[in-house]
Amino acid sequence: MTVKLWLTLIVSLVFFQRQALAETVYTTVFNVFESIKSERLFVLSGIDGRVYKTTNSEENLKRLAGMLGQLVKLDYSLSGNEAIITNIRVANPDEVDTRTLDLNHFQYNQLRSFAPTDLQTYENAVKVFNDMLNDGDKNRSQCFKRAHMWAFDMWSKSNIYSEKIFMFYTKRYQILEDFNWWFHVAPMVTAGGVEYVMDGTFMKKPTPVKEWYNWFLHTDKITCPEITTYQEFENNHWNRLCYIMKVPMYYFRPLDMENRDKIGEQRNHWVLEELQDARKAFKNWDKSYEGLDTGKKDRKF
Repeated sequence: MTVKLWLTLIVSLVFFQRQALAETVYTTVFNVFESIKSERLFVLSGIDGRVYKTTNSEENLKRLAGMLGQLVKLDYSLSGNEAIITNIRVANPDEVDTRTLDLNHFQYNQLRSFAPTDLQTYENAVKVFNDMLNDGDKNRSQCFKRAHMWAFDMWSKSNIYSEKIFMFYTKRYQILEDFNWWFHVAPMVTAGGVEYVMDGTFMKKPTPVKEWYNWFLHTDKITCPEITTYQEFENNHWNRLCYIMKVPMYYFRPLDMENRDKIGEQRNHWVLEELQDARKAFKNWDKSYEGLDTGKKDRKF
């Protein structure tokens, strides 16, 4: 056998060995950081707990950091026990079942869709309502913080995707009533196609939307139109007394809707610092929500 033929066989063998070791995984990028022991970047994978590695460069770091929280298609080859990235890109929506790989709900994910959970029956909604933590003191905590923790609890404990319903009082209403607050908010669920507000501070049961806002207005003669953008409220203070607005459970306060509408800052994820602050609406928050601790000083909103 000639030397040329031997070389051809060796090259072919190496090629097929590499091909055999080549793998692909669809995963969520949990984190990206630089190694202090080698010239490598580490990519932490959400789907399998593995650390994938690649060459450290400013370009790579910037590109990979931009994928935080996103679903990616990651090609890699094995070198001993190490998984070396050969290619990585954001996954296309039709490539993967996003529900099975959507693991990091503390990062924005452009492929994550939102659909409220239908609890099917009013009785199911009552059970969820009765299980809500309800030791919040309305005199020492704000409604938006209580609402955020109730929504988080429903999601984290029961996998219920709820909405928030904001009620905005216009300047006209505040002038007429000499009112102390300009908005109120509570979680909202759907049961059998009917929307119920889960306001554990002021209501004793899941309450239909109109019945809920009538209670605060002390009348059933006022209609609060539903709006879809915060700007609609800002632009129409004088021809209505109130408005309601429904948003996914992740929105914390009115500023979040304003940022969504003005600068396109979407929310389909929880923000840890907001939860750390909101949990203080309840007694014994440090024990009830110990899992939200990070060792860092909580940020206040």
